[in-house]
Amino acid sequence: MNNWSKLGYYFFPQLTWRREVTRKQVFLTFDDGPHPDITPWVMDALAQVGAKATFFIVGENAQRHFELIAQLTDAGHHVANHTFKHLKGWRTSTKKYVADIADCEDYIKSNTLFRPPYGQIKYSQIRSIQSKYEIIMWDILSRDYLPNLNVRRALRRIKKATRPGSIVVFHDSVKAEKNVKSLLPAYLLFLKEEGYTMSVL
Repeated sequence: MNNWSKLGYYFFPQLTWRREVTRKQVFLTFDDGPHPDITPWVMDALAQVGAKATFFIVGENAQRHFELIAQLTDAGHHVANHTFKHLKGWRTSTKKYVADIADCEDYIKSNTLFRPPYGQIKYSQIRSIQSKYEIIMWDILSRDYLPNLNVRRALRRIKKATRPGSIVVFHDSVKAEKNVKSLLPAYLLFLKEEGYTMSVL
């Protein structure tokens, strides 16, 4: 785990930071979509290596590009909740936060997974939703959203951190487009060569 994940696990052990598995299996996740250009590109990249992933969607984006939700599920990917307006939990009242999660749910069928935007969530918010949702965090963050990311260094870092059960975060968003298009194909090839299965959560 990276330092944030270790700290988060210490304070929030009731959240899911990685999966316990019995084989070489990792869980790729993509936040902040769907996007009409980037999400299909990600789907194509995953298809080339037979990978399945979990897409944590923002309701506003799903409202604008609803056809992509069906495309994701038809391709065998899982679609999950990332709030409707991509709210920061630490700056939002619990009542407003829970309502925003419910608004996103209108665009997802039979979902029980939630990821808080920015990884920010209060204890009161956890208590309000944990009976309905498994709250998914991560143990590997690609940081593909950083404008000055050193892609070569980032690839080395996420390869080194990968282990069975890892939950890995990428983004299918405009902010991350350049970096995810550089990082993802090389990382997928690494996973395939190392014998990892890439599964939905």
